[in-house]
Amino acid sequence: MHIETVSLKGFRNYSDATVNFEPSTLIIGANDVGKTNLVYAVRMLLDKSISELDLEPKSNDFHVNLKGDTVDELQVIIKFKNVDKDAVVSKLNGYVSDGKNTYIKYVAYRNDLSYKIFIGHDEDNYDEITSRFYLKYLSMRYIKSQRDLDKYISIEKRHLLRLAQENREQPQVDIDQQSLRDLNTLLENVNSKVKEISYVKQATAELNSELKKLSYNYERLNIELDSGAIGVDQFIEKLELSSNSNGHKLLLGGDGLNNQILLALWKSKSVREHDENSEVVIYCIEEPEAHLYPHQQRKLSEYLTSKLPGQSIVTTHSPQIAVNYQPDSIIKIYSRNGASFAASNGCSKCVSQAWDKMGYRISIIPAEAFFADVVFLVEGPSELIFYNELAKALGYNLDFYNISILSVDGVQFEVYKNILKSFNIKYVVRTDNDAGKVPHKDEYQYSGINRGRHLCGLPPLKNELAKIEQSQLNTQWIAQSPILNANAVFLSFTDLEGDLCQEFSAHVLEYSGKKNINEAANYLRDKKATRMRELIALKRENLTELATGDLVRPLHMAISLAKGEI
Repeated sequence: MHIETVSLKGFRNYSDATVNFEPSTLIIGANDVGKTNLVYAVRMLLDKSISELDLEPKSNDFHVNLKGDTVDELQVIIKFKNVDKDAVVSKLNGYVSDGKNTYIKYVAYRNDLSYKIFIGHDEDNYDEITSRFYLKYLSMRYIKSQRDLDKYISIEKRHLLRLAQENREQPQVDIDQQSLRDLNTLLENVNSKVKEISYVKQATAELNSELKKLSYNYERLNIELDSGAIGVDQFIEKLELSSNSNGHKLLLGGDGLNNQILLALWKSKSVREHDENSEVVIYCIEEPEAHLYPHQQRKLSEYLTSKLPGQSIVTTHSPQIAVNYQPDSIIKIYSRNGASFAASNGCSKCVSQAWDKMGYRISIIPAEAFFADVVFLVEGPSELIFYNELAKALGYNLDFYNISILSVDGVQFEVYKNILKSFNIKYVVRTDNDAGKVPHKDEYQYSGINRGRHLCGLPPLKNELAKIEQSQLNTQWIAQSPILNANAVFLSFTDLEGDLCQEFSAHVLEYSGKKNINEAANYLRDKKATRMRELIALKRENLTELATGDLVRPLHMAISLAKGEI
């Protein structure tokens, strides 16, 4: 049993959106676009930590459009799929359809800030309920992204103790040192006894077991419950975490380890409380990647998707987390005209079909691209090097505009186009103006132009019976470029190396040592990426000369798209 869809109408930054979920779902999107609001909408109906008082709407829960008009009513509807667990079905009585679906709806009213909750077996038949009685059998376990309050409290406490220490006189220092030695002996004795208590031993064993699943580095690390209290009567209530390695007591690690300890504790506790025979639990973690290096982010992602005994919902800003999710399990939230939506309505089979049709998985596109507003697609590594350096030379911070440049490296541009469109990610393409023989035919095709026309949804140019000459490609470039450019597809006059020799000729001739631009272009083509790096290293300060012309136009288009000017 899992959430299939969440529908939001008039809720915060959602005007009217339906979002599809999968048993393992990742939610991505820019800051403040509505990821947490989507999660909170689900939490209102499923999280036991949300009190009845918290359910009462606030005035800013009601969506305000660009004109400043506020809705009078908001709705959140959760549809559950595969409701077949006997214990849950028996408790929900007649609220499960023959198709094993259940709907829970929250409605709030702005005029009196009241709300109602309904439950039903389809979208048209609901009964109002006076409480969330179903939480005993159907609920969400949630861990928020901001998890460091205790750390800050601990820091302030240490500062206060340090100040007090510095203000002591020497006689008092001597007395304190003896007292601390005596207390340390006592606490060592107490700690050794506490560690033998059966439920303390069991709890620490579970925690260490979960941590060892996260990294080989923790194989020799043993986390213990230790005493932070002096009074024995407070000892159990104030147990704190410490660690040891090879029998030597250590301070806890940095925030990364502390974050993993927290998640491991949370997971162990949640699973231990979860009775799979009598309840359904949905797990939600916001931004679990905090303070972790890339390898551990990927491992944590796998851990969260495979080890939790129920539906998992994760929000993230990390490509390392995203890489372990199938494309049709990712929800990309974006904003348009003052309202938030899910690209392709969230987890979508159309995304999966776009990949499967071409036989590719998520690894074909770096996970970073799924977080971009605009992706600039280029032919290969030399274009990737050139355009990244050109952007820097012209003062265009691509990260500021949330633009990624990707090299397709021989893969069809159409593969990238379909996936990016399904995630509502804008794209710009630059491709070569090449030509070639049609396989198994005595015909020749305008390969580059037809590649661009196909991306624009236009029919190809007719094949020629004789080999296509450069003069013909030049003529077609003049005719086709305006059509393609209007659809964010840019055609080289020849290719990057040839175009660079035209617009940057003096510098390329000097670098290559060749007598003419044709020889210089061929020199660059011979070892594309290597010689492009060498040229850029020598002539980086001269790249500003390319601020106008055809080479820079796709970069300008990408920035205009990112700024919403087009």
